[in-house]
Amino acid sequence: MAITVEDGTVVANANSYTTVAATQAFATARGLLLPTGTGADAAIEKLLITAMDYIEGLRAEFQGRKTDKDNPLQWPREGVWVDSFEVEEDEIPTCLVQAQQRLACYAYANDGVLSATSEGRVVVEETVVGATTTRYADHGDSAPQPQFPEADTLLAPLLQVSLFGGVGVTIRV
Repeated sequence: MAITVEDGTVVANANSYTTVAATQAFATARGLLLPTGTGADAAIEKLLITAMDYIEGLRAEFQGRKTDKDNPLQWPREGVWVDSFEVEEDEIPTCLVQAQQRLACYAYANDGVLSATSEGRVVVEETVVGATTTRYADHGDSAPQPQFPEADTLLAPLLQVSLFGGVGVTIRV
């Protein structure tokens, strides 16, 4: 599948916020791995689509609203503020592009998928004497969510926040 990049003008059939070449440059600059050699571009395109699936899954958490109801992607948006500056209505934020690139690298490192990184249980004690014994906390998430710290940090400024740290109304100060 070919990548069609959304550049802020509501590009027909857009399915990415970045290119294969830009993603390769991003990964190289950070020492991250992506496919190389024959077929690498096609493989990276698939990884970028997987990354887009993750980003599009956050649709209810983004600030503002889409600028065009017919746009299949969530960006560009209006009513978005990052670092006390309003994001232009035809802008694709750099942090969004970098999050997609980072997620593509995560997907490559995880056999092409972005899924939960743990079973959600918290280890409170582990003993190795002959046999391994592991004791878990009584609490824990029975339905763990994927965690991609660097990508989530890049996406955080684009998400709604509430006074109590959860998703809610956008607060501008």
